[in-house]
Amino acid sequence: MNKRITVCFALVLLALFPLSLPAQDVPVREGYDADGKAITALLPFDGEEEMAAAFNEAVAQAVADLGKYNCRIVTAETVEAAGVRIPTDMPPVRELVPGVRYALTGGVYPGNREGEYYLQLWLWDMADSTMIYTDDLVLEYQDMEETLESLPGLVEWLFSHIIEKPAEAESETEKKWDDKIINLGFRSGVSRHWYTAPKETAPGAQSLNYEGGVFIALRFNSLISLQAEADFVWDDLVYRGITNVSTPPAYTPVLVNKKYRSFSLIFPVLLKLNFRPGNFRIAPYGGVFAFVPLGETLYRSKPGEDKDSFSWSADAIPLGFSAGFEAAAKLGPGMILADIRYSGDFSGITIHGAEITSHDASKISYKRGMLSFTIGYALGFINVKK
Repeated sequence: MNKRITVCFALVLLALFPLSLPAQDVPVREGYDADGKAITALLPFDGEEEMAAAFNEAVAQAVADLGKYNCRIVTAETVEAAGVRIPTDMPPVRELVPGVRYALTGGVYPGNREGEYYLQLWLWDMADSTMIYTDDLVLEYQDMEETLESLPGLVEWLFSHIIEKPAEAESETEKKWDDKIINLGFRSGVSRHWYTAPKETAPGAQSLNYEGGVFIALRFNSLISLQAEADFVWDDLVYRGITNVSTPPAYTPVLVNKKYRSFSLIFPVLLKLNFRPGNFRIAPYGGVFAFVPLGETLYRSKPGEDKDSFSWSADAIPLGFSAGFEAAAKLGPGMILADIRYSGDFSGITIHGAEITSHDASKISYKRGMLSFTIGYALGFINVKK
C-alpha cells in the first residue's frame, strides 16, 4: 500500500514540476546572433572628433531601434591596437570586424559654407565586401539636435536597401540544381546485344561489347530538354554449331565457331524529362536513332582460321528506338552521369554474301536488342538567371 502511495505522489510531482530537458543547440548562421539578428559593425567615424563621436553614438542607437540588427561598436582603441587605417569609402578589413554580416562606416565633413557640415554613411555587405548603399545628411552646427532627430530616417533608408534571404531560402538556393541551357559531354560503358533472326522466336546469339560517344543537350525549360548523340557501337554476331567434315571413310562432326564483327555509328535524338531532388537530377527519356555502317563486316571462322569480309546494311530504313533513365550529380565544374538504356532496330540488318552453315542462303539477317550501361561527364554553358 505504501508503495502505491509513493508512486502516486511521484506522478503528481512530475505533473506539477516536469523535468527540464536540456535544450538542443540551434545552429547559428555566420554573421547572426542567437536571436537571428544580423550582426552589424559600427566603426569610428572620421572627421571632427566631437561631432563624429556624437553621430557615432546616435547611429548605433538608430541601428538597434530597427530591431533586426545587433549593433557591434568598434572603438577607436580597437582600431589603433589593430594598426589599420579605415578609409570610410572602402569596406573595413575582415580582421577588424570578424564574424559580422554588415558594417557601417562614415565621417563628418565641412560643407561649402561656414558652420555647414554633412554626415556621409556607407553600408557594407561583409559576405563579399561590397557596398550596399551610401547617402549623406546635410546639417548646420547650430541645429545639431534637429539633425540628430532626422538621423534615424537616414539609417532606416540605408538599411532598406538590404535584400536579405531567410535561412530556409538560402538553404534551398544551395540545393538548387544549376542546369545550364546547353550541356556538352561524353559517355562510355558496356552494352549487351541480342541478335534475333527472322524465323527465331528468341535471340539465337548474343555478345557483350563496348559503347561510347559524345552528346549535346539543349534545355527548353526546367522540365524538358532535347539531347542529340553520336555513339560508336560494335556488334559481334557469333554462331556455334556442329558441321560434318568429309573425311574418309566417314563424316566427322566438328564444332564450328563463326564470328561476324560489324562497326557502326548511332545517332540518337532523345526527349528527356528532368527532375531535380536536391543536388541530383534524374531523367527518364525516349527517342529514336539512325545508324550508319562503318566499313564491312569482318568474318572469322574456327577451326581453320578462315577470314573474310562482307558488306552489310539495313533491310529497310536504318532506324531504331531508345528508352532509358539517366542520373546526374554535381562534380567539379560539371556533372557526372550514369545512364541505362534499351535500344532496338525497327527493321532487320543483313550481312550480304555470308552464311551460317553450308546449307544456309548466302546472307544473314537479324535484329538487335541492346541494353547499355554507361557513365559520363558533362559541362554546362549559358546560364539564365531567374
